[in-house]
Amino acid sequence: MIKVDVNKCLGCFSCSNVCPSQNITRTETPETRSVHWKKCKEECDLCVEFCPAKALTLVPFDEGSPETTVTYDLMACKICGERYATEPMLKRIESSLPENLQKDSTGLDWIWICPVCRRNIEAERATKQMVLGRTRKSP
Repeated sequence: MIKVDVNKCLGCFSCSNVCPSQNITRTETPETRSVHWKKCKEECDLCVEFCPAKALTLVPFDEGSPETTVTYDLMACKICGERYATEPMLKRIESSLPENLQKDSTGLDWIWICPVCRRNIEAERATKQMVLGRTRKSP
């Protein structure tokens, strides 16, 4: 049986990605993400092994907690407003990065910007550098 520490869960879906019995399900709306753990008699521990937050433990079926659901609001990108990740996920990433890598050279907090905006910003910067490099080489 799976026991969930909801205070540690990141809402990352790692557990549901590896559950061979589909006892861990997930739902996502444009604004929220939910993970649902069903009562499970399996003695597989893939979900426990793959949980990056160590929020899951395997306990005997009769000691397990009832079905559990955790729902998170998705955080909005600081640039476009699109919702893209849970706050616990972003805070975990932020805490694992050295402070000098949390912002780019212009002071932009990369963690709080969605992947699409990050790609667009980097593409724009790369294009500007390439154009500047070509104009400097021209006679």
